[in-house]
Amino acid sequence: MTACRRIGARHRRAMLPLAIAASLSLGGCSLSRQMLYSPRSTPPASVSWVQAPPEAITVRTDDGLDLAGYYWPGAPADPDIYVFFHGRNWNALRAAEAAQYLAGAGNAVLVASYRGFRGNPGHLSEAGMTRDAAAFIARARAMAGPNARVWLVGHSIGSAVALRAGAADGHVAGIIAMSAFTSVTDALPRFWRSFVPDRWDNLAALKALTVPVVIIEGSLDPIIPLGSGDDLFSAYGHSSSLVTGENSRHNPDMRILAPWINQAIDAMQNGSLAALPFPPTGWVEKVRRP
Repeated sequence: MTACRRIGARHRRAMLPLAIAASLSLGGCSLSRQMLYSPRSTPPASVSWVQAPPEAITVRTDDGLDLAGYYWPGAPADPDIYVFFHGRNWNALRAAEAAQYLAGAGNAVLVASYRGFRGNPGHLSEAGMTRDAAAFIARARAMAGPNARVWLVGHSIGSAVALRAGAADGHVAGIIAMSAFTSVTDALPRFWRSFVPDRWDNLAALKALTVPVVIIEGSLDPIIPLGSGDDLFSAYGHSSSLVTGENSRHNPDMRILAPWINQAIDAMQNGSLAALPFPPTGWVEKVRRP
């Protein structure tokens, strides 16, 4: 009987990929995207603000969707504004809790969200999320004024959003890409890849960029394939840096990293990384192309 149970358990484990594949085939693109993005449907149980809470705002896309966002204003004479793009399984409020550590240094911070994520209308897709990013970038420029310098900060899939939106926009000042993959299919189980309609090809996005790009990775990241940061850095021929958290996983500690990101962006304002500061304790710059 015990042997039968063991055989049954092994059989169920072996059949699991086939069962998932069948569900994806029957459910089509909608189900596969729900599994890919896992949009959180409930807000965080509690949010802790270390400074004044952000202003809740609404941004309208060019196809008429109203999306939730959060905003911290900067100093009156500071033209810098960051647009923060979150990853899968997050929402705008949780993203704001992480992004708050970027605020308060004079720059403005705008937290973006996407169609189909908690409280937002629309359906998930790579093309749709890119349109959403364009709407938040446009709002950032309107908020920061005619001399605005727009910087994109992304995490995980949010890094892919930042890279693709930055390439499409053509006028952002620079990009910080945290926990970035080469393409989303490279970060998925092999059996799942053919069922996912969105590719988020970061290597292709980099080919259309010329601005400074800082790639930030965790050496203990269980989600992003090892070597992704090196591949992204090698593929980009312009000013770039690869920074590794020696004990960091997929979600970096923004309390530690955000002050350095602010310093890094200050150093990037001339379009070069020559004056990039040393990373904080526990982080190492592996390689730089000034």
